Amino acid sequence: RNVARLKPAWSYRFRTDEEREAPRGNIGAFSEVTPIVIDGVLYLTAGNRVVALDADTGKEIWRYDAPAAVSKRGLAYWPGDKNNEPRILVTSGSKLLGINARTGKLAPGFGTEGIVEMTVPYDGSPTVYRNSVLIGATVGENPRGPAGDSRAFDARTGKKLWDFHSVPQPGEEGHDSWKDDG
Repeated sequence: RNVARLKPAWSYRFRTDEEREAPRGNIGAFSEVTPIVIDGVLYLTAGNRVVALDADTGKEIWRYDAPAAVSKRGLAYWPGDKNNEPRILVTSGSKLLGINARTGKLAPGFGTEGIVEMTVPYDGSPTVYRNSVLIGATVGENPRGPAGDSRAFDARTGKKLWDFHSVPQPGEEGHDSWKDDG
């Protein structure tokens, strides 16, 4: 009954003035973002930025400007532990970024100063399970290149925990069922 009386509370511009002036070939680049809200803070990606906004007012709390575009599909949150602050985790090309959720700065204990090189680019949202950051399979090997297997990284250190070969490698069960090494 009240839908006719609803009004916008706030809005946020995904593109900077410079990005609005650029050619419009990438106009839909932000349409797949799924923001997350944790304790009243809304986190989202926008172009090469990761931002934290006050969910009630839309006021920017912090902004991290990445050297390259970050995933247009979203990000993940890890709540931290007794030794590590909460983190926002997002992909940027072949890099997994660990960003302090309170300050917007790269988390120095994660990978190399907040950055983990994954080798194969991934443009999806990581998934966090306990202290693991899961990255889905991607076809970075198309037509040739490193395999884009599903992988997991330690949310505290960024160390690679495991990868799952979608196509079994030599010596793995099922490899013989793939012609010419898959």
